[in-house]
Amino acid sequence: MIAMTSVDNFQITICFGNSSIESASDIIEKLRQSCGQSHDMTTTMKWFLSLSDRWNTFPVAILLHRDRIPFGALLIHGTKFGGMPIGIFRGGYLCGRGGVIGEARAYPTIIEHGTRALINCRRAHTVIVTSLLEDDRRFEFSEHCYRPSFSRNWQFHETRSRLPLTGGMDGLLSRFSQKMRKNFRYYRKRAENDSGCVFQPSLSSTQAMAAVERLHAASDRSSNLEVALQRQRAIEEQPGWFSMGLTDRSGAWVSYISGWRQGKSCFVEWQLNQEDLQNASISMAMRHFFLEREIETGMEEVIFLAGTTPIWSRVCESQMCSEYLAMPEGFIGKIVRGIYKMVHPNGKVSQLTERYRTSLTLDT
Repeated sequence: MIAMTSVDNFQITICFGNSSIESASDIIEKLRQSCGQSHDMTTTMKWFLSLSDRWNTFPVAILLHRDRIPFGALLIHGTKFGGMPIGIFRGGYLCGRGGVIGEARAYPTIIEHGTRALINCRRAHTVIVTSLLEDDRRFEFSEHCYRPSFSRNWQFHETRSRLPLTGGMDGLLSRFSQKMRKNFRYYRKRAENDSGCVFQPSLSSTQAMAAVERLHAASDRSSNLEVALQRQRAIEEQPGWFSMGLTDRSGAWVSYISGWRQGKSCFVEWQLNQEDLQNASISMAMRHFFLEREIETGMEEVIFLAGTTPIWSRVCESQMCSEYLAMPEGFIGKIVRGIYKMVHPNGKVSQLTERYRTSLTLDT
């Protein structure tokens, strides 16, 4: 289904579901190209729709035009219950990538007008969009946005999902604490000497599927195997995809990491590990092999799309991320916030609302 509306001086087309999004994919792809996002695989329609299939969400693409010229787009996922969307939508990875298409300086306008259009057409009661800021542009966001309220407000936080590789292995190790440097080397040697691990730097599709099957069966995960295999197949459709792994002395897979390379950037989509090998940190050993390989191939940065563990986030570069919360104005908005506070007091909506309330107290 496609809905058309207008907000201020923008003409807005809202595409609900796979078929309507695919019908607008050519326009969105041309917009990506014109805005310099052709390198960003997280904003391709193929990847966006594959995420919806894997996450069992309802995809919505909101396309903004100004004077009939494409201006920007929002890519968001709706939570479903019983196969039907329930009015809660999210856009962007936790690291702030993948939710917005357009010029970076226009992100606030795209996000605010797009979410406003979706809520005005009564297809949503809650929208949260996460986006990465360039050069800490939070003040520019504030200057160009609507007057903030409990129903429309921005929150800013630090994210650490980008690991620079400039300076080679010495440059990488300089970011580590003394303890982490010691563990980094120790666990690789232990994996090789005690467990007989062998690094496999380039897996075929068949090998990657076998690694996923084996490690998924050995882990306690909520998703089923078919979803995990679907995830691997989606990665393999990305240009520059890669999969790596570790096998023990019996040839069994004990670690796997997969993603894609684009230019000098390496995007890590996920990692699976078997962590019961005599308490040896296979994850740390795998990271050693992986990062050494990326440095050898000339990569300058690694992006962990879904974030990473606290120990690794500490050595990643600090970047500024924004979260925009949009709800209906007035009495309806109060009801929605009240329900969230009662049902999900520690959820994202309650957290953002409380942060905004705290910011008002500090300002006064």
